[in-house]
Amino acid sequence: MNSVSSELNRVESFIKELFDFHNFSQKCFNTVFLCISEAVTNSIVHGNKEDHQKKVELNVDCKRHLIMVQITDEGEGFDIENIPDPTHKDNILKETGRGIHIIKSIAQNVSFNNKGNSLRFEIVCE
Repeated sequence: MNSVSSELNRVESFIKELFDFHNFSQKCFNTVFLCISEAVTNSIVHGNKEDHQKKVELNVDCKRHLIMVQITDEGEGFDIENIPDPTHKDNILKETGRGIHIIKSIAQNVSFNNKGNSLRFEIVCE
């Protein structure tokens, strides 16, 4: 997908189609879409710096009650260890900086590649 925010509408439609096709519980949809939309937004804004020439790749693999997601951008990456803690008192009122924290709080097996431009996570939907 292109690095533009309007692509989130296509992502939402894609996730809805996956849920319908795999007959996943709709009560899990918001959780999955929240994590994916946070990651895609980070890739568009922070990874690709909203460069419309750069792409974000979204791969979703579904097995029974498990959704495995990988999101990769064309950016330079980042060091996951240097992300400010959004729960720290100096950051608590900031309007941004919670995406990765949200994903880590909801999803399982969250990992980044060494470069820091590709994120993987899993969500169990029962």
